[in-house]
Amino acid sequence: MEHKSFSDRLREYLKENESKLIEGLSEIVAQPSVSSTGEGVSKCCELIVKKMKAIGMDVQTYPIEPHSVIIGKIGADPSKKTVLIYAHYDVQPQGDLTQWRTPPFEPTIIEGVMYGRGTADNKGPLMAHLNAIEFWLKEYGELPVNIKTIFEGSEESNSEGLPEFLCSHKELLKADMVYFSDGSKNHNDQPIIALGVKGMLYVELVLTTMTRNVHSQYAPVLPSAAWQMVQLLNKLKTEDGTVHIPGFYDDVVQPTEIEKAIYDKLPDVRENLFRSYGAYPIYPADKGYYIQLNGTPSFNISGISSGYTGNGTATVLTSKAIAKIDMRLVAAQDGNKILDNLKQYIKKLGYDNVEVICHGITEPAKTPVDTPYLLPVEKATRNVFGPYMVYPNRPSTEICRDIYGEYVIYPCRPSSAPDYLWTNVLKLPAIQVRWSDADSDNHAPNEHLTLSNYIKGTELTATVLKEISEM
Repeated sequence: MEHKSFSDRLREYLKENESKLIEGLSEIVAQPSVSSTGEGVSKCCELIVKKMKAIGMDVQTYPIEPHSVIIGKIGADPSKKTVLIYAHYDVQPQGDLTQWRTPPFEPTIIEGVMYGRGTADNKGPLMAHLNAIEFWLKEYGELPVNIKTIFEGSEESNSEGLPEFLCSHKELLKADMVYFSDGSKNHNDQPIIALGVKGMLYVELVLTTMTRNVHSQYAPVLPSAAWQMVQLLNKLKTEDGTVHIPGFYDDVVQPTEIEKAIYDKLPDVRENLFRSYGAYPIYPADKGYYIQLNGTPSFNISGISSGYTGNGTATVLTSKAIAKIDMRLVAAQDGNKILDNLKQYIKKLGYDNVEVICHGITEPAKTPVDTPYLLPVEKATRNVFGPYMVYPNRPSTEICRDIYGEYVIYPCRPSSAPDYLWTNVLKLPAIQVRWSDADSDNHAPNEHLTLSNYIKGTELTATVLKEISEM
């Protein structure tokens, strides 16, 4: 009998079972699971548990508030590595239905692309992980590593309840590393291996000058909330991009020389960004695009409002102004420290009429680039997504390669996510591979996932498990 290689066996399995795998994704996308409203979340949880048990996993549901955590296990061989796989089954609200080309919870396939809320974020990756586990069990009768899975139902609501659960269940979730897929490729359509994320501090500034709005004839003699807010924001961040909150930059850990070398070799995305957004990136010449994007903290005005903003004119002197601010934080910035410093600084500037409301803090997370788990993950990604180009000055260990042809490595990515739960709470190395469509429209109307990426995502997880077992 001809001996088939692992890759041949896997790809043959995927080809033979493609329709079944797509049907499984369609079924879970069709079930709403909006964490912010609670719509369908419990039913989606039940559906996933059913699928996990069907493939032979030991499953336990923990009813934490507001939505349950699903823990799956298979294998307890002390001679094998243990991989903890993370995903989330909740989704964003559907948004404006008039902007959807198809109903958001009626998954529809058009020219090889499935449209539906949650296809990419994060039901596609979740199902890809389960598909990979099922492949191993059906084809080999066992997994090459011990598997634990943790699927949460509140990621789109700041993972509420999950930190407390992890702190009290560390032994249950004991593992060697965390692997997950949640996010899109880069603008060059290349999968991203990410080793960390920025944190985030989100605040709302509410500035009040009077008890109510008045006629603008009083502008020469009464205080304008709008103008005071503009002046305050200009003092918090100046035109050169510097954030003036005391101590804002004190704890920033600068990229290492190896990380800088990795960033320097990442592909130029200027033209693709312009095609997507109609603007070229702006950044200090001495830093470069990727260090600015991934390694520099930011202070962004997410929204600002005051007075009359409707059609036509209204001569109003405003009594209240609101600014919503998100600050993306890098290791090892402390969101609580920055929040306290911000409040004190605003008072010091003389703005006793400003209320600072905190809407959430997420810690930054970072897995060192010299983690031994990077090599098997990048090898698996190379095998699935194509050939690689080796960075000529890489360490002799070959751990820190920079760009691999069809995929790239980010020592840190600019978005915020609960990655700190793995690195800071469980104290585990955490590696993410982002493989959904670069333009998957996560959180927006017409969220979608190309089915070929979904199948490759399944192939990737199965291959990652193999490579980790051979470390």
